[in-house]
Amino acid sequence: MKANYHHKLIIAIVFITCFFTGRSYAQDSAASTTVLGIRYFLPENKVPYIEVSTKKKVGRVFEPVKGLPVSVYITDTSADNLLGSTKTSSNGTGRIALPPSFKAAWDSLGEFTFVASMPANGKEEAQTAEITVKKAILVIDTVSEDGVRSVTAQLKEKVGQEWVAVKDIEMKLGIKRALGNLSVGEDETYTADTTGLAIAEFKHDSMPGDAKGNIFLVARVDDNDTYGNLVVEKTVPWGKAHQAESHFWHRSLWSTGGRAPVWLLTIALGIIIGVWGTIFYLIRQMFRIRKLGHEYEKDIAV
Repeated sequence: MKANYHHKLIIAIVFITCFFTGRSYAQDSAASTTVLGIRYFLPENKVPYIEVSTKKKVGRVFEPVKGLPVSVYITDTSADNLLGSTKTSSNGTGRIALPPSFKAAWDSLGEFTFVASMPANGKEEAQTAEITVKKAILVIDTVSEDGVRSVTAQLKEKVGQEWVAVKDIEMKLGIKRALGNLSVGEDETYTADTTGLAIAEFKHDSMPGDAKGNIFLVARVDDNDTYGNLVVEKTVPWGKAHQAESHFWHRSLWSTGGRAPVWLLTIALGIIIGVWGTIFYLIRQMFRIRKLGHEYEKDIAV
């Protein structure tokens, strides 16, 4: 009876495992349709661009899909509103900048709708995605009061013919570094107050800069539902002047031949002298042997 009970328990466990595995596989298969995304970017308050992305769920993670054609339109998908077309790269993204022909519409309107369209292609179904953004700019500045330096940023929305500061907007205030941006203060993000101003106290007095002590301050608004992605930079002399040291002309193993370490040159020279000295010694001995041979032949002849 005990053996029968164990057998039934094992069968039940196997059945339950297969059931949930099959259900999970069915869900993953159903979710394997390519997902089309669209994002809006405005770098340095200059030429905006649209970034499209294509990804597909493989197992439990999303992986980029490359080589898919995507067209981007403004307002609707009519041919007259086409901004441009692209193919997604190896990381599943593509960019399209607003062409000069849309400058008049861009200057006159305060809100835009961008539509990304991917046609059906082989196993891929037709997809569309859209985003609506309000026209805005990001401004960065600095203030100094009682010896305390701070970084300020404002997001301004276009209302009619004026730019109006927007309150309660989260943004990042940082210092541009080689591997990413370092936050200006202790917080990762800062929220604009009722006047639309976000302020962060500068906490990095000994931050290394370039040869003149300049560093780059960065203000960012990331993936905002209303305004998209905006970034602006400002150069300030708040860093510590840093001159990169070069050891190229010092004696080291990776320097030029004339700057090699003395001990290495001594060893190399010793090996060369030893090898050539041995060769000359052997040649000299061969001539001596030959001379002795001639002298021996003369003695026998006498």
